[in-house]
Amino acid sequence: MLKLNILHLIVACTAGAAIFVLLREARGRSLPPGRLFTPVPLALTTAMLLIAMEAPETREPRLWAAGLVVGMALGAARGFFLTMQVDRMYSRLRLPKGRDGLWAACLSALCIAVAFGAALAGVPNPALEIGATSAVAACAGYLAGRAATLWRRSLSAPHQTLHHIPP
Repeated sequence: MLKLNILHLIVACTAGAAIFVLLREARGRSLPPGRLFTPVPLALTTAMLLIAMEAPETREPRLWAAGLVVGMALGAARGFFLTMQVDRMYSRLRLPKGRDGLWAACLSALCIAVAFGAALAGVPNPALEIGATSAVAACAGYLAGRAATLWRRSLSAPHQTLHHIPP
């Protein structure tokens, strides 16, 4: 039976921090373009720690890497088609329909809970933990691909005024 340790707490905190950071974006509030990358290291740290906590004989790094690559491709595709407003004067951008990042972070947290639950319950078949770890890697890749594509698009997007100053 698995005992809880400090890594479990760190994984839960980094997943929660990624969700917290994405709340402003999901609400349609404006943010600096560099803030798109803030949840990416949190999500990648979560995914790397989760694979590190698996037993060495059940780790599947190829499956983890495949989840990361597939997630990046899906995130890049979503970032290419996502509606974006850029204010060049204040160096801000807004994603009016940008809730998908928050959903990816919440899915990652759910998969972490599944992996921890399977480990705590002592499920003899590691397939559930392996699948959850790969799904967390896919969510991290999704956030990374989406952020990179949105940032690249913001460099050439047309100006739209996001601040309305009353007369």
